[in-house]
Amino acid sequence: MNGELVIYTKENGVVKIVMNSPKTMNALVEGLVDGLISSLTKAKQDQEVGAVILTGTGKAFCAGGDLKTIGEGFVTSGGYDYIKNFHKLVKLLYNLPKPLIAAVNGHAAGAGFCIALLADIILASENAKFAMSFAKVAVIPDLGGLYTLPRLVGLQKAKELVFTGRTVDAVEAEKIGIVNRVIAADALNDETNKLAAELAAGPRIAHKFSKAVMNTSLGLTMDQLLEQEALSQEICFQTEDHKNAVKSFFKKETPVFKGK
Repeated sequence: MNGELVIYTKENGVVKIVMNSPKTMNALVEGLVDGLISSLTKAKQDQEVGAVILTGTGKAFCAGGDLKTIGEGFVTSGGYDYIKNFHKLVKLLYNLPKPLIAAVNGHAAGAGFCIALLADIILASENAKFAMSFAKVAVIPDLGGLYTLPRLVGLQKAKELVFTGRTVDAVEAEKIGIVNRVIAADALNDETNKLAAELAAGPRIAHKFSKAVMNTSLGLTMDQLLEQEALSQEICFQTEDHKNAVKSFFKKETPVFKGK
Protein backbone atom coordinates (compact mmCIF):
# COMPACT_ATOMS: atom_id res chain seq x y z
CA MET A 1 0.00 0.00 0.00
CA ASN A 2 1.21 3.50 -0.79
CA GLY A 3 0.83 6.63 1.31
CA GLU A 4 -2.62 7.60 0.07
CA LEU A 5 -5.37 7.65 2.70
CA VAL A 6 -7.75 5.89 0.30
CA ILE A 7 -6.63 3.40 -2.34
CA TYR A 8 -8.83 2.88 -5.41
CA THR A 9 -8.31 -0.07 -7.74
CA LYS A 10 -10.46 -1.59 -10.49
CA GLU A 11 -10.22 -5.04 -12.01
CA ASN A 12 -12.74 -7.01 -14.09
CA GLY A 13 -15.67 -4.80 -13.19
CA VAL A 14 -14.92 -4.73 -9.46
CA VAL A 15 -13.69 -1.65 -7.62
CA LYS A 16 -11.90 -2.02 -4.31
CA ILE A 17 -11.78 1.02 -2.03
CA VAL A 18 -9.31 0.66 0.84
CA MET A 19 -9.14 2.96 3.84
CA ASN A 20 -5.39 3.21 4.31
CA SER A 21 -4.47 4.94 7.56
CA PRO A 22 -3.50 2.07 9.87
CA LYS A 23 -1.78 4.36 12.38
CA THR A 24 -5.12 6.06 13.10
CA MET A 25 -7.06 2.78 12.71
CA ASN A 26 -8.61 4.39 9.63
CA ALA A 27 -10.37 7.07 11.66
CA LEU A 28 -12.47 9.48 9.63
CA VAL A 29 -10.03 12.34 9.32
CA GLU A 30 -10.77 14.96 6.68
CA GLY A 31 -8.54 13.58 3.94
CA LEU A 32 -9.86 10.06 4.35
CA VAL A 33 -13.48 11.19 4.14
CA ASP A 34 -12.73 13.25 1.03
CA GLY A 35 -11.01 10.24 -0.49
CA LEU A 36 -13.99 8.01 0.18
CA ILE A 37 -16.38 10.51 -1.38
CA SER A 38 -14.17 10.89 -4.43
CA SER A 39 -13.73 7.13 -4.84
CA LEU A 40 -17.42 6.31 -4.42
CA THR A 41 -18.40 9.04 -6.88
CA LYS A 42 -15.92 7.64 -9.39
CA ALA A 43 -17.23 4.09 -8.97
CA LYS A 44 -20.83 5.27 -9.20
CA GLN A 45 -20.23 7.02 -12.52
CA ASP A 46 -18.11 4.27 -14.10
CA GLN A 47 -20.34 2.09 -16.31
CA GLU A 48 -17.70 -0.65 -16.30
CA VAL A 49 -18.10 -1.17 -12.55
CA GLY A 50 -20.54 -3.83 -11.40
CA ALA A 51 -19.64 -4.19 -7.72
CA VAL A 52 -17.67 -2.32 -5.05
CA ILE A 53 -15.67 -3.56 -2.06
CA LEU A 54 -14.92 -1.33 0.93
CA THR A 55 -12.28 -2.44 3.44
CA GLY A 56 -9.44 -1.19 5.62
CA THR A 57 -5.76 -1.81 6.29
CA GLY A 58 -4.16 -2.82 9.55
CA LYS A 59 -6.08 -3.93 12.63
CA ALA A 60 -9.17 -1.87 11.92
CA PHE A 61 -11.85 -1.50 9.31
CA CYS A 62 -12.56 1.99 10.64
CA ALA A 63 -12.27 3.33 14.18
CA GLY A 64 -14.90 6.00 13.60
CA GLY A 65 -14.79 9.75 14.03
CA ASP A 66 -11.65 11.79 14.60
CA LEU A 67 -11.83 12.32 18.35
CA LYS A 68 -9.05 14.91 18.23
CA THR A 69 -11.31 17.15 16.16
CA ILE A 70 -14.48 16.30 18.06
CA GLY A 71 -12.74 16.68 21.41
CA GLU A 72 -11.92 20.31 20.68
CA GLY A 73 -15.61 21.01 21.10
CA PHE A 74 -18.12 22.92 18.99
CA VAL A 75 -19.89 26.21 19.54
CA THR A 76 -23.50 26.91 18.55
CA SER A 77 -24.19 25.07 15.28
CA GLY A 78 -20.63 23.81 14.81
CA GLY A 79 -21.51 20.23 15.72
CA TYR A 80 -24.51 20.29 13.40
CA ASP A 81 -22.40 21.48 10.50
CA TYR A 82 -19.68 18.94 11.29
CA ILE A 83 -22.14 16.03 11.08
CA LYS A 84 -23.87 17.44 7.99
CA ASN A 85 -20.52 17.26 6.22
CA PHE A 86 -20.70 13.46 6.44
CA HIS A 87 -24.14 13.19 4.86
CA LYS A 88 -22.82 13.12 1.30
CA LEU A 89 -20.70 10.10 2.22
CA VAL A 90 -23.66 8.36 3.89
CA LYS A 91 -25.89 8.86 0.86
CA LEU A 92 -23.20 7.73 -1.57
CA LEU A 93 -22.69 4.52 0.38
CA TYR A 94 -26.35 3.74 0.93
CA ASN A 95 -27.62 4.70 -2.52
CA LEU A 96 -24.68 3.45 -4.59
CA PRO A 97 -26.43 1.91 -7.64
CA LYS A 98 -24.18 -1.16 -7.50
CA PRO A 99 -23.80 -3.90 -4.89
CA LEU A 100 -21.49 -2.74 -2.09
CA ILE A 101 -19.62 -5.26 0.06
CA ALA A 102 -18.01 -4.22 3.33
CA ALA A 103 -15.08 -6.53 4.08
CA VAL A 104 -14.63 -5.87 7.79
CA ASN A 105 -11.05 -6.87 8.52
CA GLY A 106 -10.86 -5.73 12.15
CA HIS A 107 -12.42 -3.20 14.49
CA ALA A 108 -15.46 -1.29 13.25
CA ALA A 109 -16.23 1.18 16.01
CA GLY A 110 -18.57 4.15 16.26
CA ALA A 111 -18.99 5.77 12.86
CA GLY A 112 -16.88 2.96 11.40
CA PHE A 113 -19.57 0.50 12.46
CA CYS A 114 -22.18 2.80 10.92
CA ILE A 115 -20.26 2.87 7.63
CA ALA A 116 -20.20 -0.93 7.51
CA LEU A 117 -23.96 -0.99 8.10
CA LEU A 118 -24.49 1.09 4.95
CA ALA A 119 -23.14 -1.73 2.78
CA ASP A 120 -25.44 -4.24 1.09
CA ILE A 121 -23.45 -7.23 2.30
CA ILE A 122 -21.02 -7.47 5.23
CA LEU A 123 -18.33 -10.13 5.21
CA ALA A 124 -16.33 -10.19 8.43
CA SER A 125 -12.96 -11.57 9.35
CA GLU A 126 -12.98 -13.82 12.38
CA ASN A 127 -11.01 -10.99 14.02
CA ALA A 128 -13.69 -8.37 13.35
CA LYS A 129 -15.30 -6.53 16.24
CA PHE A 130 -18.22 -4.12 16.18
CA ALA A 131 -19.13 -1.44 18.73
CA MET A 132 -21.67 1.37 18.84
CA SER A 133 -19.25 3.16 21.14
CA PHE A 134 -20.89 6.60 20.99
CA ALA A 135 -22.40 6.46 24.48
CA LYS A 136 -18.93 6.11 25.94
CA VAL A 137 -18.21 9.69 24.83
CA ALA A 138 -21.75 10.90 25.57
CA VAL A 139 -23.03 11.30 22.00
CA ILE A 140 -25.53 9.48 19.79
CA PRO A 141 -24.79 7.24 16.80
CA ASP A 142 -24.46 9.19 13.57
CA LEU A 143 -23.79 8.45 9.87
CA GLY A 144 -27.18 6.76 9.64
CA GLY A 145 -26.54 4.20 12.36
CA LEU A 146 -29.86 4.85 14.09
CA TYR A 147 -31.57 4.08 10.76
CA THR A 148 -29.65 1.01 9.64
CA LEU A 149 -29.00 -0.87 12.88
CA PRO A 150 -32.65 -1.32 14.00
CA ARG A 151 -33.51 -2.54 10.51
CA LEU A 152 -30.91 -5.29 10.76
CA VAL A 153 -31.18 -6.47 14.36
CA GLY A 154 -34.57 -5.19 15.51
CA LEU A 155 -35.41 -2.23 17.71
CA GLN A 156 -34.79 -3.80 21.13
CA LYS A 157 -31.39 -5.28 20.24
CA ALA A 158 -30.37 -2.02 18.58
CA LYS A 159 -31.24 -0.10 21.75
CA GLU A 160 -29.12 -2.48 23.82
CA LEU A 161 -26.10 -2.08 21.54
CA VAL A 162 -26.48 1.70 21.44
CA PHE A 163 -27.09 2.22 25.16
CA THR A 164 -24.29 -0.10 26.34
CA GLY A 165 -21.76 0.55 23.57
CA ARG A 166 -20.51 -2.97 24.16
CA THR A 167 -18.25 -4.76 21.70
CA VAL A 168 -19.72 -7.54 19.58
CA ASP A 169 -17.40 -10.14 18.11
CA ALA A 170 -17.78 -11.56 14.62
CA VAL A 171 -19.62 -14.70 15.71
CA GLU A 172 -22.27 -12.77 17.64
CA ALA A 173 -22.52 -10.22 14.84
CA GLU A 174 -23.42 -13.00 12.42
CA LYS A 175 -25.86 -14.55 14.90
CA ILE A 176 -27.87 -11.33 15.39
CA GLY A 177 -27.93 -10.40 11.71
CA ILE A 178 -25.26 -7.72 11.37
CA VAL A 179 -22.88 -9.87 9.36
CA ASN A 180 -23.73 -12.07 6.38
CA ARG A 181 -20.76 -14.38 6.85
CA VAL A 182 -17.70 -14.79 9.06
CA ILE A 183 -14.53 -15.79 7.21
CA ALA A 184 -11.06 -16.83 8.32
CA ALA A 185 -8.81 -13.79 8.44
CA ASP A 186 -6.41 -15.07 5.80
CA ALA A 187 -9.29 -15.89 3.44
CA LEU A 188 -11.28 -12.65 3.74
CA ASN A 189 -9.71 -10.94 0.75
CA ASP A 190 -10.10 -13.92 -1.59
CA GLU A 191 -13.67 -14.68 -0.52
CA THR A 192 -14.69 -11.03 -0.86
CA ASN A 193 -13.12 -10.80 -4.31
CA LYS A 194 -14.93 -13.98 -5.35
CA LEU A 195 -18.33 -12.67 -4.26
CA ALA A 196 -17.73 -9.25 -5.81
CA ALA A 197 -16.77 -10.86 -9.13
CA GLU A 198 -19.98 -12.91 -9.04
CA LEU A 199 -22.09 -9.81 -8.42
CA ALA A 200 -20.26 -7.77 -11.06
CA ALA A 201 -20.94 -10.49 -13.62
CA GLY A 202 -24.66 -10.44 -12.78
CA PRO A 203 -27.53 -8.40 -14.23
CA ARG A 204 -26.41 -4.91 -13.24
CA ILE A 205 -29.60 -3.06 -14.15
CA ALA A 206 -31.71 -5.55 -12.21
CA HIS A 207 -29.36 -5.30 -9.23
CA LYS A 208 -29.61 -1.50 -9.31
CA PHE A 209 -33.41 -1.52 -9.21
CA SER A 210 -33.64 -4.34 -6.67
CA LYS A 211 -31.41 -2.36 -4.32
CA ALA A 212 -33.29 0.91 -4.85
CA VAL A 213 -36.70 -0.64 -4.16
CA MET A 214 -35.50 -2.62 -1.13
CA ASN A 215 -33.83 0.44 0.37
CA THR A 216 -37.13 2.32 0.31
CA SER A 217 -39.42 -0.64 1.05
CA LEU A 218 -39.76 -0.17 4.80
CA GLY A 219 -41.08 3.34 4.28
CA LEU A 220 -43.68 2.30 1.71
CA THR A 221 -47.12 0.80 1.88
CA MET A 222 -47.64 -2.41 -0.07
CA ASP A 223 -49.49 -0.47 -2.77
CA GLN A 224 -46.61 1.98 -3.09
CA LEU A 225 -44.07 -0.81 -3.25
CA LEU A 226 -46.06 -2.64 -5.91
CA GLU A 227 -46.07 0.51 -8.01
CA GLN A 228 -42.28 0.86 -7.69
CA GLU A 229 -41.94 -2.83 -8.49
CA ALA A 230 -43.99 -2.49 -11.67
CA LEU A 231 -42.12 0.61 -12.86
CA SER A 232 -38.74 -1.00 -12.23
CA GLN A 233 -39.74 -4.30 -13.82
CA GLU A 234 -40.93 -2.52 -16.94
CA ILE A 235 -37.41 -1.15 -17.41
CA CYS A 236 -35.82 -4.56 -16.73
CA PHE A 237 -38.10 -6.21 -19.31
CA GLN A 238 -36.66 -3.90 -21.97
CA THR A 239 -33.00 -4.69 -21.29
CA GLU A 240 -30.78 -6.78 -23.52
CA ASP A 241 -29.73 -8.72 -20.44
CA HIS A 242 -33.29 -9.89 -19.79
CA LYS A 243 -34.00 -10.82 -23.39
CA ASN A 244 -30.72 -12.68 -23.78
CA ALA A 245 -31.16 -14.45 -20.44
CA VAL A 246 -34.58 -15.76 -21.49
CA LYS A 247 -33.08 -17.11 -24.71
CA SER A 248 -30.26 -18.71 -22.71
CA PHE A 249 -32.79 -20.27 -20.35
CA PHE A 250 -34.57 -22.09 -23.15
CA LYS A 251 -31.26 -23.13 -24.71
CA LYS A 252 -30.11 -24.37 -21.29
CA GLU A 253 -27.08 -22.08 -21.47
CA THR A 254 -25.54 -19.82 -18.86
CA PRO A 255 -26.45 -16.20 -19.66
CA VAL A 256 -23.75 -13.57 -20.13
CA PHE A 257 -24.87 -10.22 -18.74
CA LYS A 258 -23.61 -7.00 -20.33
CA GLY A 259 -25.33 -4.39 -18.16
CA LYS A 260 -27.50 -3.22 -21.07
